[in-house]
Amino acid sequence: MTDADDWREGGQPDGDDENSTIDLEANPEEVIIQADTLFGIHDNISRVIKHLDLPVESLPDNYNEADKSDGTFDFEAMLRVFLYRYIGDYSQNQVSSRLDSWPYLRERFGLNRPPTQQVISHTERNRFPLAVRRFLRIVAEGIQTTAADHNIQSNEIAPADQVDPAEIDASDQPLYKYVDRHAPQLISEVVSTVTPAFDSGRGANKSHEDKQVWKQQTAMSLMDRAGTPSAFRTFNKFKRNPAHNDTHVNAVKKLGTPSGYQSKLDDYNTTDGSKQPIPAWRRIADTIQSQFSDAIQEMLSDLRKSKMFTEPVVAAIDTTSLQFHVSPWKSDDDIEPDDERIYDGKTGREKVPEDDYPEMVNGTKEKNTYAYQYATLTIVGLDVPLVVAVEPVRHDSTWEGDDGESVSWAEVVDRLMEQATDILDIHLVMADRAFDQPGVYHVLDQRHDVDYLIPKKEDSKHLRNQAAEVREDPAVRARVEQEAPLYLHDETPYINVDTDSDLGENGHTHDVTLMHVPADRDDWILRHANDTGYAIFATNRTDVTPMDAEGLTNRYSDRWDIEIEYKMIQPLVPSISSTDYRMRFFSFVFSCLLYNLWRVVDHSLKDLASEAFPEYGRGPHEERLDPLLTLADFLTSSLILLFRDTLDPPDIAV
Repeated sequence: MTDADDWREGGQPDGDDENSTIDLEANPEEVIIQADTLFGIHDNISRVIKHLDLPVESLPDNYNEADKSDGTFDFEAMLRVFLYRYIGDYSQNQVSSRLDSWPYLRERFGLNRPPTQQVISHTERNRFPLAVRRFLRIVAEGIQTTAADHNIQSNEIAPADQVDPAEIDASDQPLYKYVDRHAPQLISEVVSTVTPAFDSGRGANKSHEDKQVWKQQTAMSLMDRAGTPSAFRTFNKFKRNPAHNDTHVNAVKKLGTPSGYQSKLDDYNTTDGSKQPIPAWRRIADTIQSQFSDAIQEMLSDLRKSKMFTEPVVAAIDTTSLQFHVSPWKSDDDIEPDDERIYDGKTGREKVPEDDYPEMVNGTKEKNTYAYQYATLTIVGLDVPLVVAVEPVRHDSTWEGDDGESVSWAEVVDRLMEQATDILDIHLVMADRAFDQPGVYHVLDQRHDVDYLIPKKEDSKHLRNQAAEVREDPAVRARVEQEAPLYLHDETPYINVDTDSDLGENGHTHDVTLMHVPADRDDWILRHANDTGYAIFATNRTDVTPMDAEGLTNRYSDRWDIEIEYKMIQPLVPSISSTDYRMRFFSFVFSCLLYNLWRVVDHSLKDLASEAFPEYGRGPHEERLDPLLTLADFLTSSLILLFRDTLDPPDIAV
């Protein structure tokens, strides 16, 4: 027999008010069935509660007409408030606070103002008979179960079923209560400090301030359809005075346009006629990067106050791709007789490129796959994993013919390091084997004076002979070859051998140490026929011994923080249709900023917790602590805090 069946059998609890044992005509099962139907339409609790047809006439109100005044809350509205309270298992204070903070809840429940905690308490004790309270609790429990059946996951729903006692104990620990109490304030402080770094530069007569635009950008990162006009229409249903899609796009474009720029974006010129014109994408990137760096500087100012953040830091460099689902080639039906043909080496066919294809879209290793690509420099190791620099990746593509342009990895690394070292002290940089290039080594060692650790992507006969002992003798754990001279030649990308003052005689840049170590990971291993796996790493450190080599190369595992980072950032990048590079680059950079904000807030929580709880924390050489605040919880809380004054959103799924 269900609780609803028990109700119909007259199983109300005893009570001391006169209506506690009356036989209500209202059937809670009918309301639960309504909710089951509504969950097929709505995916949040407050909307379902709003549309429920409650049996108001069958539920007694202990207030008579003499007890009511113009300020008395409507009986049906308070029924919905208490149903919301019981479903979410909220305290009276929590319900009062939510109704005060969120106008959309008051509108949905039929309230003209938020009730105080005292009003809620008085209503429960004096206005609602025990039978009504029992009715509402049974309906709430049924809605909890129905929501679970519909796979509705919301922070508005308390678990309907009994959970493992161990989970209850864990969730009741003071540390997690401490996190819940302090997280909103930290999020608010960090967001309000960092977001002003982005300035669209629009005029004083703008209809929406930049803050509102960046709020909307945050919301885009949480929506499946992201930056499309239809997504804006959906989102703006819940807002007062919303920013139109065009307003948002124009603000971002303005932010990404170099200051003082008047002409077309494809018409850049330098003041020095001897140099090649600076391309539009480079000017755009420089403009957005400077504002991103300002935001990172604000974050670092907070982190440096923490005992758990130390400089100099270890950094990792890598690249990520965001797929672009448009082919650069014309279909056979679109080809004109006088179109220029280009030979495609991958297919062995002549093809015709599309007109005005986005220049920043690169081909990838996968056939018929195209992507915007970005390089990042991230703090790794024991410190907070923070993205501190972002750089576009531009490769010459087959479809561009003779007009293609490539930016070398040495230039990408140099630009990343320039951004990062302006605001941060770095002592070791790690990168994957794509960056195994003499120009990259030279930039890191000579221009930025940092240690590097990079796996070799190929080895010579000489290196294979040197590694023979490692491969063949199990007693040898590593072999180190020191003082291997590195020379740059005239064709080294990005480096002018004739004018570079950091180069020595015959183009000598510095000596490299090569370390041959056993490897059990495929992305480290260099294999030859009948060889066991081994890895060769290059570093500019000169003090590495065979005993040190394995320990140093094991640090390369810290670089995998950046792989995890990309998996978390990519879903935050809105799926926009625009090919304007200002929109594309800003969307990726802003998503990196959201990721960073989460990391800073989580670190601040750990710092506070380590002071409040002596048993919590880590030593200077211990592993980094797991997050106290998940990324999903951070994003949800950020959305609430950013929009609480202007947004009437649906309940946020977590």
